[in-house]
Amino acid sequence: MTNIQSFLDTVVERNFVLSETEFLLKHTNVSVWHSWGVEKISYYRKKDAGGALALLVNGHHHKGWLVITLAWNDTYTYYLLKNDYSIKKKVEHVYFDELQSKIDLDIEYIDKYKF
Repeated sequence: MTNIQSFLDTVVERNFVLSETEFLLKHTNVSVWHSWGVEKISYYRKKDAGGALALLVNGHHHKGWLVITLAWNDTYTYYLLKNDYSIKKKVEHVYFDELQSKIDLDIEYIDKYKF
């Protein structure tokens, strides 16, 4: 891949309200959101074909792009990207109410956070 847009062109499935998904990620647990070190938030829309939410994160386990898309079965797919925009990890079939916690396991969470 040459850039983030080339990657996004290949993975979007359907349109969804990107700001609603961003709101979920920010407000389900604010501390978790802040621990990801989000540096940039980008909304991507492919003309007449779908959308994606892209976050540039700086977490304990992953530093780089996190891309979230919505599938036709109403579940999310998220991708952790390497520096060359190839896929480091892909997680499919994630429901809205578990999105933040699943992403956190891949970006930031460590056992020392347990109380």
